[in-house]
Amino acid sequence: MEEIFDAKKNEYNSDDLSILTWIINNNIKTEKGEIIDFKDRLFLLDILTDWSQEIVIKKCAQIGGSVTFNIKALFATLKLGWNTIYTFPTDSDVNEFVNTKTNMIIRNNPVFGEMSSDNVQRKTLGDRTLFFKGTVSKTAAIMTTADLLIHDEASRSDQLVLDTMKSRVKASKFKGRWLFSNPTTDKDAIDIAWNKSDKKEWHIVCGGCKTEQVMTFPESIKVNKHDISRTRYTCKVCDAMITDDMRRNGYWKALSPGKKISGYHISLFMAPWVTAKEIYDDSKAEQAYFYNFVLGEPYVPTDFEVSKRLILDNWTPKDLRTGKYFLGVDVGNIKHYVLGSEYGILKVGKFSKWSDLDELIKLYSPVMVIDAMPDNTMSKYYVENYRATYMSYFKENRDNPKLTVWWGTGDRRGIVYSNRNRVIDELIDVLLRAKILFGLDNHSEIYTYLKHWESLRKVKSKDRHGAETYEWESTNGQDHFVFATLYYYLAVLSSGSGSVFGESTQFQQKEVQLNDAKSVEDLSRVFCSANGMEYDEE
Repeated sequence: MEEIFDAKKNEYNSDDLSILTWIINNNIKTEKGEIIDFKDRLFLLDILTDWSQEIVIKKCAQIGGSVTFNIKALFATLKLGWNTIYTFPTDSDVNEFVNTKTNMIIRNNPVFGEMSSDNVQRKTLGDRTLFFKGTVSKTAAIMTTADLLIHDEASRSDQLVLDTMKSRVKASKFKGRWLFSNPTTDKDAIDIAWNKSDKKEWHIVCGGCKTEQVMTFPESIKVNKHDISRTRYTCKVCDAMITDDMRRNGYWKALSPGKKISGYHISLFMAPWVTAKEIYDDSKAEQAYFYNFVLGEPYVPTDFEVSKRLILDNWTPKDLRTGKYFLGVDVGNIKHYVLGSEYGILKVGKFSKWSDLDELIKLYSPVMVIDAMPDNTMSKYYVENYRATYMSYFKENRDNPKLTVWWGTGDRRGIVYSNRNRVIDELIDVLLRAKILFGLDNHSEIYTYLKHWESLRKVKSKDRHGAETYEWESTNGQDHFVFATLYYYLAVLSSGSGSVFGESTQFQQKEVQLNDAKSVEDLSRVFCSANGMEYDEE
């Protein structure tokens, strides 16, 4: 980064390359036409002047982050000569933000000169451009190269599109990638990047005992039960009042210094205009809102996630082969499969050519359930040309709403229908009762398989009648092995046994120690150790 600034010093006065000096000298105004004032937002100054290649900000709502990065992106285009791609979840998000924020900032500040405010998706200054793009978009993909990617609301964006966009900065010297968002659940884009970062938290010092601390809920709030209006911020150590000035005049301190990614966590505890009573009142509201938009933290109800222990507890070193095979195939550009016996899963993998599936069928002669979506052409082919093959559709049974799985008859022979969320519930229940065992013996398979399961979350929604319900969703779109496992489960059910397995099996589970596992790689090592295999560091 220093080399880039040094090169620009030949073109500009060195003060011009300080974004704070530039803001002050040019009286930069906000979208409302007001001079930018950081008095109550001192925590944004370090973020504004941080030119790290990778930045992640895990933040609460209405804190000024989007406007800060908007001004920073305009500065980078104007002064550093960078092409920048700035994304939002959807095109409608882009239209709203650019028209109400970016265009108004450009119009309110003569320093941007001839930069057009007419084109929503493109802001050009000379030969450099600031692009705006929705990750879920009906317009053509941006094919130009860029120096910097800025992903606003990254947690709510299409994760595959965000990953694909990394290729846009390959030719740049800077290769910048900045993500910020209210988090959703753990293991989403922001949470993953945050856990790889230096994890800077805003530290304040108590005026009473002088203890340095990070404000958290509920430890930093003292509720006055006799007069709620007198609820206040409190020191975690001496119970002295934490004043607005103490919160305002904090400082960033890294909890994991030395990491490549520069990470910041912003909560409403840092906002001097927000009272302790407001945070306390918010804590009694819907918990996902409170965690995501007030605390700036991911939220996962404890019983609404699929943990690594759920999968690992069902691992066995025994041979699960019986001569009968069942195969589940999730269809996409890359196909994912799960192969097993009636006792459990033997092999997982992926392929891109249909001929690879033909070879699997030739080798194992399995009962197979294959995903019918997004295109059922090949699914129909396999149903019509291979015995004991079914294609899967998710739907509700309006004649019998309590039915979870049912099989097509007559001209619908070869189709298995299931209620999506309820059959996933059923599969997880089967896993919890250890009715599906795991005999995988390849650590790379285990690594990917676990990651797909760990992305699964139950999210609150409303059904078509407006009733509150929950749906299983992936935090990053990478849930293909989950559904391949579900199709394997349906294939076993198709044998007509009534349940996947009997109440007991001949296999004895082996206890796996998980306490020291801090990552998915660690889990692979646990598997290999428990199975008497050598872990391949490559």
